[in-house]
Amino acid sequence: MNTPDTSAPPSSNSRTRVLFLAWGDSIHARRRIGIFTADPSFEVGVISTFAYEFGNAKNYYLSKAMPAQEPRHDLMSRIKRWINRNRALPLHWLMKPFDKTTTLLEHSVLLNDMLMVRRYAREFKPDLVFVQTLLYPCYLALLLPRRIPLMITFWNGDVTWWAQHDGVERAFKKKLVERASRRAAAITVNSGAARDACLGYGASEDKVKLIRYPGVDLQLFNPSVAQEEARQALAITARNVVLCPRGLGGYLNSDVIIEAASLVLAQVPDTLFVFISGVGSEELWQEHLQRASALGIAGNLRRDGKVDWKTMPLYYRAADVMVSPSSNDSLPNCMLEAMACGVPVVMGDIPQIREWVTHNENGLLVPPRDAQILANAVLAVLRSDVPVEEFTGKNLRLVESEVDSRTVAGRIKQLVKSVAA
Repeated sequence: MNTPDTSAPPSSNSRTRVLFLAWGDSIHARRRIGIFTADPSFEVGVISTFAYEFGNAKNYYLSKAMPAQEPRHDLMSRIKRWINRNRALPLHWLMKPFDKTTTLLEHSVLLNDMLMVRRYAREFKPDLVFVQTLLYPCYLALLLPRRIPLMITFWNGDVTWWAQHDGVERAFKKKLVERASRRAAAITVNSGAARDACLGYGASEDKVKLIRYPGVDLQLFNPSVAQEEARQALAITARNVVLCPRGLGGYLNSDVIIEAASLVLAQVPDTLFVFISGVGSEELWQEHLQRASALGIAGNLRRDGKVDWKTMPLYYRAADVMVSPSSNDSLPNCMLEAMACGVPVVMGDIPQIREWVTHNENGLLVPPRDAQILANAVLAVLRSDVPVEEFTGKNLRLVESEVDSRTVAGRIKQLVKSVAA
């Protein structure tokens, strides 16, 4: 992260007023917004359904961030309660799409949230509204007056696969992305694939900027901690450690990792597969453990769940290899952080990752759903059948030159001030 400027802050009327809409709880949003709260030349407001409690910022809360004891009096909640009390009426069936995990309005778009976003914007009087992804509640910024400049950071999923669900949801999301692409005064993306997708949705080429922020904090993520020291700190005694930092389920293909683990352990038994991240339910983990028990490898799996971001370097340094065979992806920070810590990576062979990893040159690429090839790649690293030191050396130079957080923070702040002006 950037070192805060300790000089005297400028007068309030010369500060750039930036109002963020953020999806939470997200370390990405926390770090991205933190770039601005640490800089006294910005006055920051944050609207979210998660209570981030940013220092040096005005924090505004939507429905999900409200204290649990506060009663819900919004119109949508009243309608839902009334319909639930009258399930025999045909109206009940109209609410079924809103009860799915991924819904037309991203879980719980409430009418009062829309009204609160407008009220908060009137109160804060931003020079610019900065939207972090299009996940709810961020796209509510599209309801704000057009006189307020809008800037969007698209995650790859927003434009490359988020809008590809079937039926009404796909149509809604496609229109949403199209409108946002045209409405925004500036768009940032973190991959060439996302940039091309934005252009396909109607964004003009001059407004789409490839800025991979917040980047990697190289003061925190680096090879300075010895592997043995990291393993002692994490109580790991296995000879080999495979780190799985993305979470469970869906496009992350954690089930494939379980199958691959059994193939790896048949060849290299003293290996521990460590899963971290808060993504994925405990029920799914228990399903994975049942499968692992059937394969006889449950004792070689460990799940530490969500860990503090500042503890992450210990996990990277403890690992011999980091694996992430995802089918869809953005620019995964865990890949960049592993590279910065000198850990070889095995990644899913998809376009966004190929922008960073060349097979057998600075990492290994595998078909996302092929357990045997994934196992072979992990074994190649553990047995040093590939030039691991060459991989890590190239990746350290790549991260330092392309995604040093100090450099990309300066670029994004300059763009914000330019658009706000």
